[in-house]
Amino acid sequence: MNLTYLFVLIWLAFLISSGVLLFSRGFLLARVSKTETSTCRRLSTNPNAEYVLTDEVVNEIFKDVNASSNLCLPQKSKVIVLVVDALKYEFGLYRENATDPLPYENKLVVLQELLQQSPDHARLMRFRADPPTTTLQRLKGLTTGSLPTFIDIGSNFASPEINEDNIIDQIVKSDLPVVFLGDSTWTDLYPRRFKRSYSYPSFDIFDLDSVDNEILKNLPKELESDDWQVLVAHFLGVDHCGHKHGPMHEEMSRKLGEMNEVIRSVVAAMDNDTTLLVMGDHGMTASGDHGGDTDDETNALLFAYSKQHRFYGNDSGSDSEMLQQIDLVPTLATILGVPIPYSNLGLVNFNIVPDLRVPHLKKFQTLLLHSWQNAQQIYRYFFQYALENKRTFNVEQMDHLETEFILLTHRVQTVYNEVAFKSFVRDLNTNLRDILGTCREIWVRFDPTQMSQGLLFTFLPLFFIFLVVNNSRPADFPHIFKAKEVFYVYLINLAAGVFGYRYFKTFSFKTEEQGVIFFTAISSAVILAFHTLRHWTNIATNWSAVKRFGHMPTRLLLFGSMAVFFSNSFVIQEAKILSYLLAAAILLLSHELLRLSARLDFRTKFKASQFLRSTALRLILASVLAICLIRFTYTLFRCREEQGNCSDFVNTGGAGFSLKKPGTGKTYILAVVVLVVYTTLTRLYLRSCGNLTGNLPNVLLARYGPTVASICAGGHILLANSSIKNIQRTHIDAMALVIYGLLLVQIIVVSWAPLMTFVLPPRSSHTVTINGNESIVPEIFRKMKRMYEGDDDERRSQIPVVYGLATVYSSIVIAFGVFLALVMIVLLEPRASIGLVVCVAVGAILLSVHSILRYRTATSFESCVQPTFTALVGWFLLAHFCFFATSHQMTLSQIEWRAAFVGRTTGIGQSNIVSGALVILNTFCGPIFFFCMYSLLSTETFSLFALFPNLIRSCRSGGKVDASTSMSDLATEVVGFDMTRGELSLYEYEDVFLGAGFKLATQFFMLQGLKIFCAMLACTIHCRHLMVWKIFAPRFIYEALATFVSLPALIVGYLLVLRIHRGVDTLIKRINKAKVH
Repeated sequence: MNLTYLFVLIWLAFLISSGVLLFSRGFLLARVSKTETSTCRRLSTNPNAEYVLTDEVVNEIFKDVNASSNLCLPQKSKVIVLVVDALKYEFGLYRENATDPLPYENKLVVLQELLQQSPDHARLMRFRADPPTTTLQRLKGLTTGSLPTFIDIGSNFASPEINEDNIIDQIVKSDLPVVFLGDSTWTDLYPRRFKRSYSYPSFDIFDLDSVDNEILKNLPKELESDDWQVLVAHFLGVDHCGHKHGPMHEEMSRKLGEMNEVIRSVVAAMDNDTTLLVMGDHGMTASGDHGGDTDDETNALLFAYSKQHRFYGNDSGSDSEMLQQIDLVPTLATILGVPIPYSNLGLVNFNIVPDLRVPHLKKFQTLLLHSWQNAQQIYRYFFQYALENKRTFNVEQMDHLETEFILLTHRVQTVYNEVAFKSFVRDLNTNLRDILGTCREIWVRFDPTQMSQGLLFTFLPLFFIFLVVNNSRPADFPHIFKAKEVFYVYLINLAAGVFGYRYFKTFSFKTEEQGVIFFTAISSAVILAFHTLRHWTNIATNWSAVKRFGHMPTRLLLFGSMAVFFSNSFVIQEAKILSYLLAAAILLLSHELLRLSARLDFRTKFKASQFLRSTALRLILASVLAICLIRFTYTLFRCREEQGNCSDFVNTGGAGFSLKKPGTGKTYILAVVVLVVYTTLTRLYLRSCGNLTGNLPNVLLARYGPTVASICAGGHILLANSSIKNIQRTHIDAMALVIYGLLLVQIIVVSWAPLMTFVLPPRSSHTVTINGNESIVPEIFRKMKRMYEGDDDERRSQIPVVYGLATVYSSIVIAFGVFLALVMIVLLEPRASIGLVVCVAVGAILLSVHSILRYRTATSFESCVQPTFTALVGWFLLAHFCFFATSHQMTLSQIEWRAAFVGRTTGIGQSNIVSGALVILNTFCGPIFFFCMYSLLSTETFSLFALFPNLIRSCRSGGKVDASTSMSDLATEVVGFDMTRGELSLYEYEDVFLGAGFKLATQFFMLQGLKIFCAMLACTIHCRHLMVWKIFAPRFIYEALATFVSLPALIVGYLLVLRIHRGVDTLIKRINKAKVH
């Protein structure tokens, strides 16, 4: 029966997750990539070439310009592309008379020198990127000329090969050799394209110099070589410096200075027939991050330089101030004389095209042919895409664009001079930008079918969980979920999935995935409906016993947390909203407990001394402390761009810990202190419970493991963020690896021998104990008398004493949580680790208050083991509040990529899966931690009253209690069983306990499912909202990922309880067997 519950949880988690996944496929649908490629006839001035440019050919071209779209004019120069990752536009500006420049200012002086020396041969422009501003997406845009799709940001850990038409493939097909140096993302996107490549791993953001140094080692010899036409070098140091230190750090000055020397050396080494392009793929925020759509992130720098040939001027009709990044693709194609990639949407910017005269052509004719070739390529792609993906674009808008295009096809035949050309190209560019704007507005084509199915298939399991599980008693579950029936459920779902996979086209589904999800969801809904109808009498009876307006304040708190998704201003202020709701939940628990326990008459019976010693005062103080801790986390919140009064933790120089500057290390010292206090208090608690007695594997690990882990975590916090130089990275990594190893050992030990108990062998009844100066004869006589009379003490001596049995369940969960928390602490930033420990402290207070309240309101074991609805909602709010308390925000640019390399910067384990897992563990540490520990809501009531039995008397209502009444009798009178036995009672009522644990997990499933359902519904309602991609879509993505990690965390928490229960069962059977023998 125990594993049956586990399989039901896995089944329900699959149903909820598949609904969310199906919705995301409809809402975050990627742009349909086209496999078509562009081709052209390359005109040449070489008489031996296949297509020779002559006066006769030119006359034929201009008889019908519309037929010239498949022509490419001769190559103008070779090209060197220096990509400086995260080269922000402001990094290249020069401030004259700056007495105290910022660390990133006036470092690229070579740009200013070239602009002043050769203004017609140099250009400095704003290089505008499209969001998302991750390196992978920017490289796709820089090489295909197409707009990136929103959801593609998720593939930044695994760079798939680009099969869409792109500038690299066009260059290679035109027999122009390409050499590459730098970021290995290029060779992942374009394998086997380069004549020579020197690629290096790009994801170690702690390493500022290795990749750049390798490029500099090979770049000089490649500049001397003459067997290439395009050379690309991608430097990573500036980007990594931004991630590690921020733009205001002195290291940024050093890296920009290095780039200045690189540019200077390349300019000196390149020949007269080469064009140099220096560019950033994106910018960076004030904290050094990127990924979003703020101006700081999207404004990169572009610098172009040609030694011998001047660039076309402003009379070409191109923008001289700003270059869209997608405009780089047609511009490079124009310089190199290759076809423009098929799916390009950018325009040729002639301000960075060398002004080389093409024989037999006038200047305006050259520009006209390039512009019209570009225009026809865009029209061909745009209208073909619209034809194949009907209902993507507005019909009236398409008609308008098509009409303008037809008019332009007639006008192009009448361009005979420069004046006509300028007028024509101005209107042409306006029309092409309208097409680009149309694609930007309606590029992500929502699929209403998949979105509606996703909403339905997410809602159905939540609805049936509420009916079947929430309205049933734990003792009823063995009759509702039978092992054989659950086995048949899996078989039916497997058959439905295979059917959907095989016949998805028959039912007009787009993918196999949609077919599998649809049929498994439908079959599961039918099964759940059958269970509901079969047990409806029992469900209705239990439902009718629930007060219609019960827990109304808590329901309002839950409603408030769900309503956040429907307002962009609420999403922006979600951290504070959750803090208010969490504080209100704690106050509700305390108020209810004080109302039941503290019956004070202030006029006649109130005594100050009695009140100061009462449990009521302690509860008030605990609640106040919890609220103060919640308020303290405000100092740890990160900001969003929309919150203009927030500095977003800007790095302002000496950010690392330094012994010479104690003030800079206050946060790090506090983080270490908080970490030590947490592990010390946990160890003291386990020792007071008797769970650190003996030599069992888990006992030894809990006794010494947290100490070792806290030392390593503290050292890692101080050294990883230290400004002290010459610290070997391997030593810092070793500390993190020790903590990872301890968690792995903890998992193995819990799987093998989880208990933290010690069985004290029974004392021998024949043993006689005397002091040194006493006679042994009287003691022997008294011993014989007790044996003859059958004294109870003699019989009790035969019963073994078991240390740690009163907290046998919770102690293992707490010890597991310590190791899990320490792993999270080493992954988090120092200030974020403080937030995690603060949330743990708030959770401990919530558990304490709820435990006393549960005892005070319980009438049976079943009601005692089930937490109140307020505690359930409070724990749920705390899990999600911890996301903000650990310095996270619901924006793509604030993802902590640094966590992917903690313990792995020296080349250990270069797995993208591990990198992603570490980032997920860092980002969603709150839900993962608190949902793995959810069983404490059921067990802490028992352990608390076993450790502090006087609470039973202090919480007793109804007048004075006879002092001679035992605690055991008093507890039995109140709740119907002996509370002083602690968590051993959970084993004695195992069916109810395991059923209650299953019910609690499904209730958290329901709350998390309701949360993601509201996020999905809000995105559906606001799918055309102005802020849909800036606020609502990122919020949905975060909530979807939180769902995907929360449900497995709850399953792990229940699996942990099952393993402990099996261990307790083995222990009790062994003791009973020993007593029989």
